[in-house]
Amino acid sequence: MTGADRGAAFLTADRGVSETVGFVLVFALITSTIAVTFTVGLGGLEDAQLAERDDNVERAFDVLHDNFNDIGRDGVPSRATELRLGGGRLAFDRVSEFRLNDTGTETAIVEGGSITYYGAGDTRIVYENGAVFRMEGNDGVMVKQPDLLVGDTIVYSLYGLSPPAESVSGDRTVLVVAERTDREVAIDDRTADQNVTLAINSTQATVWKRYYDGFDGVTTNMSGPADLTVTFAADDYDRFVVHRTTARVEFSD
Repeated sequence: MTGADRGAAFLTADRGVSETVGFVLVFALITSTIAVTFTVGLGGLEDAQLAERDDNVERAFDVLHDNFNDIGRDGVPSRATELRLGGGRLAFDRVSEFRLNDTGTETAIVEGGSITYYGAGDTRIVYENGAVFRMEGNDGVMVKQPDLLVGDTIVYSLYGLSPPAESVSGDRTVLVVAERTDREVAIDDRTADQNVTLAINSTQATVWKRYYDGFDGVTTNMSGPADLTVTFAADDYDRFVVHRTTARVEFSD
């Protein structure tokens, strides 16, 4: 074999090795890219699905809010709201409490209870005393406001909920059935010579505070992470009316 032939053979061998190494590197790059894309993409897709699920539940709670308003405003005897759990959990919170004019006497009006959907991470969707919240941990936003008229006459709506037997979870659709048990004008004070106080114990207390801080003649004070006192100053209104509605809540298939 001549020198030229040996040189050509070496070049051919080098080219073959280069092509093999190149193929291995390209294959490794494609494989790692697919793996990263699959891992990140799957996680992102799952997060998007969970966020969409919670958004759908929030829209269902908007309907729930309107249905409770039908019971409280119009005296409708019952309403049912369809809600798809999608793997989340729906529960009744017995701790939530609202106390009007709590001076240690029998004149206090006390109601409470909230309906809570536990979604992805720390997300909670909550219906409580006529309002809907979307919470992340201890903070969040009020997405539907309660019935409250503040002016020369203050009209306050107080909702009390009685609990179902147990919470529900899984990937199924449930009906939240609310049946009115009482509806009355609990207070109609035309003298307006004393301040009216509202004591709130709720995991949504910080959001309630921001809501009430938006009204003139209303002051708020937080005494703990879940304890809020709201004061309606007598000098700023002529009449104080409280509409009280109580309902029993059931979760059914």
